[in-house]
Amino acid sequence: MTSFLLKHRLTRSDVRLILAYWAVVAPVLLLQYISDTGWSWWRVLPVVMVTVLFDTTTVAVIVGQFLPLFLERKHWSRLGQVPVFLLLSGGLYLIVYGSLLGHRIDLSGMRIVLGAVAHAKSYGLLAVLLTAKRYFDLQQKLLQVRQAQTESELRNLKAQLDPHFLFNNLNVLRALIQHDPAEANEYLNRFAALYRFLIRYKDEDFVPLTEELRFVEEYIYLLRHRFGTAYDFRQTLPENVDLDRLLVVPGTLQLLVENAIKHNAGNDDAPLLITIDVTENTLTVTHPRRPKLTAVDSTGTGLANLRERYRLLGNREIAVTDTAATFAVMVPLVAAARAYSAA
Repeated sequence: MTSFLLKHRLTRSDVRLILAYWAVVAPVLLLQYISDTGWSWWRVLPVVMVTVLFDTTTVAVIVGQFLPLFLERKHWSRLGQVPVFLLLSGGLYLIVYGSLLGHRIDLSGMRIVLGAVAHAKSYGLLAVLLTAKRYFDLQQKLLQVRQAQTESELRNLKAQLDPHFLFNNLNVLRALIQHDPAEANEYLNRFAALYRFLIRYKDEDFVPLTEELRFVEEYIYLLRHRFGTAYDFRQTLPENVDLDRLLVVPGTLQLLVENAIKHNAGNDDAPLLITIDVTENTLTVTHPRRPKLTAVDSTGTGLANLRERYRLLGNREIAVTDTAATFAVMVPLVAAARAYSAA
């Protein structure tokens, strides 16, 4: 969960907070330096600008680099860098302001410690504000992830218990039992495998792409028994790529294939071709646009839910191409080493 904090660059909202902070504090510093030094404002202004730059850089390093170390036990060995950084900032504080204000530069041990304390007083409030904001942002993201996971679990549960889905497949199974018991046994095995996948991965954020492809094969097998040759499927997989190292949100392919069949007509004379293309970085499902004559009731929540899960879990975006002739959805593949657990 702490992966949201492990971002070394400032976000746009961080920058807005910093700008708002200095918009209030910088004029006060300007007046304070004028009062302390007796200099004119134009002579003091560079000192204020250096303060803004110096303090902001220090806070960015502390919040972006060192704060996550306190939250990840495996990085605790690196916490020794913190006092070293603080002492270096204290020494730099003495050098910078000694040069700017014409003070004698004393880099003795005690003076460096006092410089670190004085510098901490200078940037302390900004560090507290930025840390509090990061914590608030983290809590908001965690709530959004949990909400998306809950909605996805409810949708998956509904799919598992969808009476229409069960009814249609049980009808196919009954017909097979009467006319081809051997094929009925195979159909039942594929049907059971599909549900085993749903149960096994219902609590996972990501699954290996090989598992997702295996799952959609079972799903396509059921569809072919139901629709015959009205829908055709084609896969293109990259060579020399370890598909086990590529991850995808579970149920992605089922949703995209299901949407294609739900909204587009196919027939034995002119099958609707649904293509599944895999590259090292993306998974794309493409099909011609062939709307059914009878309008299909749809809330559009399935694709929206999938889009939100990718955005929250991997900070990735789904790309939808919708033209008069073609509809395609491209989802990002996540490398196993880069995926994180939301547990």
